[in-house]
Amino acid sequence: MTAALTRPGPSAGTSGSGHDGRAGYREYGDQFAAFYDAVFPREAIGTDELAWLRQVLPGRTRRLAELGVGTGRVALPLAGSLLRDEDGPVEYLGVDVSAAMLGELGSHDPRGLVSPLLADITDVTLPTGLDAVLCVCGTLSMITEPRGQAAAVAAAAAALRPGGVLVVETHHADAVLALHPTADRSWAVAYPGDRRMLATFSHLDGRRWDLEHCWLDAGTATFARESSRVTSLDEVDAYATAAGLVPAGRSAGLRGAPLTPASPTATAVYRRPGPPPPEPDQEG
Repeated sequence: MTAALTRPGPSAGTSGSGHDGRAGYREYGDQFAAFYDAVFPREAIGTDELAWLRQVLPGRTRRLAELGVGTGRVALPLAGSLLRDEDGPVEYLGVDVSAAMLGELGSHDPRGLVSPLLADITDVTLPTGLDAVLCVCGTLSMITEPRGQAAAVAAAAAALRPGGVLVVETHHADAVLALHPTADRSWAVAYPGDRRMLATFSHLDGRRWDLEHCWLDAGTATFARESSRVTSLDEVDAYATAAGLVPAGRSAGLRGAPLTPASPTATAVYRRPGPPPPEPDQEG
């Protein structure tokens, strides 16, 4: 549902209000880690999402990384799915700039499926020879400078083996623009449970998208902010091409659905040119 709400000020328990206290990707995790899985339920990554990811990843994918792994809502089910192939060990590196997010990841990963790496994805050196790199759930658009976005894509591209795949899911620029007939919007979404709701104040200034949230849960209010850069897939294509990758398809979300103007997120797949390494049973 949608409602008009009053913007909270510092006296309401926020660390500041208005558009001056912008929070980028470096601050996102520490603000959202405690309630991220409530807002973005883990069960949203189900069989359809895993089937599509398995379809676009190279055959026999065993070594991969995820930039902005967060609490592992994609990494853990995907690593588990790959491991069930019984085709050798799976090396899944989860990179995040937030120790709080990686802490939540660890609490959900008793089997140690994902190896956490605390690092800034705009300045990270990944292991080489990876089968795939993921940068999903809007992570790339949370980097608010084009130079930083390009650096993250370049780091991913440099890590891929020939035939390796990069998957990027970002906020869909068309949908964000359609959501803002005026620069300022507000809405509230109810969640299952005891008095649970996410109220959001949104401000769009050109490509800059600032959001202030109030998470209500059984009488407790938690405030958080985030900033994004509205990023088109054409821009992501340019980053990837400059890094030596080849576009291999576009879709909506992580199910491979057709991309429409109303799609909340947009996904692009890129490949590293060149023949993949031979299968083990083909080696000398």
